[in-house]
Amino acid sequence: MNDSVLSGRLIVSDDLWKAIETLIIEIKRKQLNPPKTSNRMFVEAILYQARTGNPWRDLPKEFGCWICAYKRFRRWENAGLWKRIWRHLQSLDAKPVRHLFIDSTVVRAHKHAAGALKKRGGRAKQAIGRSRGGLTTKLHAACADSRIAVSLCLSAGQSHDATAFPAVWKGVPKSRWLNTAP
Repeated sequence: MNDSVLSGRLIVSDDLWKAIETLIIEIKRKQLNPPKTSNRMFVEAILYQARTGNPWRDLPKEFGCWICAYKRFRRWENAGLWKRIWRHLQSLDAKPVRHLFIDSTVVRAHKHAAGALKKRGGRAKQAIGRSRGGLTTKLHAACADSRIAVSLCLSAGQSHDATAFPAVWKGVPKSRWLNTAP
């Protein structure tokens, strides 16, 4: 790998990788031809995409072929692998949480998002709604502190924060919630 391009940009530490490597191997489907990019570099590529917001075509060559990364990402998403990794990471040596901070942010949808196929649930299933800012999605989060999200939920952009609270609260692992007086 060319360290000059990605120096300081990789985030998956050895400890974090140990926590999810066995899970990934256990739950991903068997493939006849294993991918050329390792699972670790693939996860790094996804985190790079999430951090930078670049189009898939602009994925650096060090992460492998962009179309292969995109297709692999979609396969893992459709199989529910990302949710299982999220739940697994939430259950690892989690310290009890005394306070939860719940808030939301609005994310603008691309102008081409308006054409969501109705037979697949349309915009409602994709949590895309029309608000004053155009097509938007709301990301609701319950956080333990400034770095640790405990639960995430999506809703249409025009919906009120209070309507998503039950879904956000349902996603909070009860083992993390310490219900004691301050």
